[in-house]
Amino acid sequence: MKKTEQHIGKVGTYVYQTEVYSLDFRGRLTIPTLGDYLLHAATCHAAERGYGYEDMEARNTAWVLSRLAIEISDEIRLSEPIRIMTWVERVERIFTYRCFEITTPAGETLGYARSVWAAIDKTTRRPVSLVETGLSDYLTLRPCPVSLSGKPAAAEQSPDAEAMSYTVKYSDLDINGHLNSIKYMEVMLDLFDIETYRTRSIARFEIAFLAEGRYGMRLDLYRRSLGDARYATAICHEGKAVCRAEVEFC
Repeated sequence: MKKTEQHIGKVGTYVYQTEVYSLDFRGRLTIPTLGDYLLHAATCHAAERGYGYEDMEARNTAWVLSRLAIEISDEIRLSEPIRIMTWVERVERIFTYRCFEITTPAGETLGYARSVWAAIDKTTRRPVSLVETGLSDYLTLRPCPVSLSGKPAAAEQSPDAEAMSYTVKYSDLDINGHLNSIKYMEVMLDLFDIETYRTRSIARFEIAFLAEGRYGMRLDLYRRSLGDARYATAICHEGKAVCRAEVEFC
């Protein structure tokens, strides 16, 4: 799936060869697959600098994705080989901000993304401080035009929200035994019918992870219109949101 360009420095660069089986019925890369590429690039970048899965496991900690916003300016060319550059933008006490630029191999920009991560103690499931980890050594001021909203709209609290149910299954789980981050994206985007995707493209997708989904958990999925081709979606368990997202079509 991936070829890594050898590099030294704060910005990691990774090239992905999009395969036919990862494209949708229009022959275009899906947002969840792009999200998978972004998370893979983030994982590689962290591992190469001493903050990967094995490094975190040795400290009894793990990275948890909290927020992700993706903006696409050229969806059609995402079906070609793409290059993803990623870097650490900011380090706070509990959260770190990571950015991405998505380009053609020649360097033409196709989109950007911004994400927020926390490190948690695997025993207590509580956040651990990032202040003295050395992660700040990799900060760079490289620009990223994507912003994160203050708080995604709550789809489940609207009387006109459309709802359906979903139960977490084996194939939905990640290495930590929780609902996979990409699966959240897939089930939310499946709330839109095929005609929507036949006539529109996703220009922006922002997701906020609020709680962990577990095997056998019955979830309620909601969608409501925000107007101007924007929608709020939510995944809830027993009336409480575990994830919210906003989708903007063009």
